[in-house]
Amino acid sequence: MLLIGIEQEFVFADEGGHYLDADNTPYETFSSIVDRFPACDGDDAFLGCKSLERFPKRCYVEGFERHDENGSVVETIPKGLEIRTLPHASVSELVNEFRQSYAVTMDLAGQAGLFPVLTSRHPFKNRLELDRHIGQSERAARSESRLELARRAMLSHGLHVNVSVQGFSAERMQDLVEKVRYYTPSLIPWSYSSPFYEGGAFEGLCARNYFRAGSRSMADADARQGSLVLEFRGFDACSDAVLLSALLQLFCGFVLDDTLPGRSQEQDVNRLMRSALTGFNDPEFRQEGAAVLNAARAVLGHEGSALDLLSERWETNESCAAEMKRCFARTGSIMECITGRYAF
Repeated sequence: MLLIGIEQEFVFADEGGHYLDADNTPYETFSSIVDRFPACDGDDAFLGCKSLERFPKRCYVEGFERHDENGSVVETIPKGLEIRTLPHASVSELVNEFRQSYAVTMDLAGQAGLFPVLTSRHPFKNRLELDRHIGQSERAARSESRLELARRAMLSHGLHVNVSVQGFSAERMQDLVEKVRYYTPSLIPWSYSSPFYEGGAFEGLCARNYFRAGSRSMADADARQGSLVLEFRGFDACSDAVLLSALLQLFCGFVLDDTLPGRSQEQDVNRLMRSALTGFNDPEFRQEGAAVLNAARAVLGHEGSALDLLSERWETNESCAAEMKRCFARTGSIMECITGRYAF
């Protein structure tokens, strides 16, 4: 049996249309929303506490966690909110749960004068003033490479997929990780939603993955509560329930497929950067994308119809990023192009 859960990060603008980030927005702006988000009995059996939570919730403040000398979290420097789900055996049940949490979260955010904007990388800044928050003891406890990873993470936002498969040995899970690493450049173009960089149009479709390809592992496996779990961090933030369902069905079919031959012990930085620039316009990724679709359809059987949307997008290399770049060419306004694009 396959179990799947997700986490997606959301960033926001205020009623004046200003993009909110850690430089201009305090933790309390987001924690006041999470404080009002309901806790669900039994969630602590599956979810851990995040940020300064006392009980794990399906919505929490996402950001850079500062720790004291004992390792306890003392502050979260926020970049937005994250919505997560329990593990599910059914994609439809997962999406339904996610939609419910999204509705509650965005209603509370709206009451606070905030609304979500669709982007997977900060569209205006290439660096935040994170270092002014970091004390000497924390600098001593974290290597410069870890701090730089944290700085980069504060600029990006995406969809993380967590999968466990009953009966998969550690060796088979490692083989799956290597399979995911190989095919990631051909799995992710359907999700692209980060076409802006430093206040203008990015030359490609995915600034998020282009600039983190060499620093952020997009697939790993670790033990959680007695199970081996694959975490995939390659997808950009997802705009709507139909696309989310299609991406998750694709990934489930891909995980269970045993015909695709590609494997890579390390993620290929060059291929990831090429994919971020061109998507399925690159002949290599176009061919691999078709192979991934066909393999997933074969596994899913009658549920394969959920992939029809992806087939259509593969034909034309369509994505939210492509739509937003066309919008920017018309309007010249990034905020206009990333606003009002969520449909959960």
